[in-house]
Amino acid sequence: MQNMTHRETPGARAYSTQITHRTGPHIGRVEDYVRALRSIDMSSCERDMLRAHAKAPGREITGNQLANTIGHFGSRIGNRKYGKLAQKIALAAELPMCKSDVSDYLAAVFTLADGEQQNSEDWHWVMHDEVVEALKKARIV
Repeated sequence: MQNMTHRETPGARAYSTQITHRTGPHIGRVEDYVRALRSIDMSSCERDMLRAHAKAPGREITGNQLANTIGHFGSRIGNRKYGKLAQKIALAAELPMCKSDVSDYLAAVFTLADGEQQNSEDWHWVMHDEVVEALKKARIV
């Protein structure tokens, strides 16, 4: 299994030292996520994925479960669609993308959750506390 975290670059270190109350340079504050969630257009499927993740036991979900939430099948589809949503949120929250050796859409999910690749091609995601709180404040969950 591959456990992905951001790779700290000089720019990321500078960013994280400027904003010391972030838990990581690619992880926003609750206010960042609330602002982003209120400013982007989200489809009902995107909202359903966020709700399913936030309400999952332990806030843990897989790409396959995300796909099933929106009526699709397969971890690639679930991870890709969730990653595209995460990219929109990260851009609106002005968060730097997590530096990793995975695809851009998977790297974007790290702004919403910590992830670990399973033995298959699927990923196991645990939503950040800041995102859960922001979803509550934005009245999405």
